[in-house]
Amino acid sequence: MSINNKIRALGEGLKHRIDASIIDFDLEYIKHSENVLAFETLCDHIADYDVVITKDEYNQIINIANELNLKIDNRYLYINPDNKL
Repeated sequence: MSINNKIRALGEGLKHRIDASIIDFDLEYIKHSENVLAFETLCDHIADYDVVITKDEYNQIINIANELNLKIDNRYLYINPDNKL
């Protein structure tokens, strides 16, 4: 699966917890070759709206971040579901 499809799948899976129009806005960046911006914005919205994600979703996020060669910083550590216990 391409990185863009992984980001889309993650976003689509969040539509029942974050307003669909927000997710669609985030994923729109992919159409403009801005997959990093789409992914980072999606992760920011997870944090902004205090969305509790599953461990599997968090693993997907970490895998995507690694695939995009992004530093695993507070943006990703903050949304770790283990921190929400």
